[in-house]
Amino acid sequence: MASVLVYHVVGDLTVGKPELVEFHETETVESAIRAIAESPEGSIPVWKKRSQGVIENSDMRQTRFVGILSSFDVVGFLAKSSCLEDQDKALKTPVSEVVVRNNYMLKLVDPGTRLGNLVFALY
Repeated sequence: MASVLVYHVVGDLTVGKPELVEFHETETVESAIRAIAESPEGSIPVWKKRSQGVIENSDMRQTRFVGILSSFDVVGFLAKSSCLEDQDKALKTPVSEVVVRNNYMLKLVDPGTRLGNLVFALY
């Protein structure tokens, strides 16, 4: 097991994976429910919209990241009495009002970073 951490790099974990889809904070709870249902993780990353014509560096991308919206967040929101009273309004609510903001959940790592070094960097 330890040899995996020494001989493999972060890029090995992304081989064959689809591109990350950005779900914008202006989208509705209704569209978030659909996106979460299609997500194998049961959650989706939420982003601020990208500025047109700007080439992003890692700091800019970190700033655009809002947080991760999970199915639990959505259920908790929809269970509020105000949402139960007006379900149509609740489903049209922007996810920016539901997602727990924490852009530190995103860790940008060079694909060549060894997995062992990544473990130490995350803690």
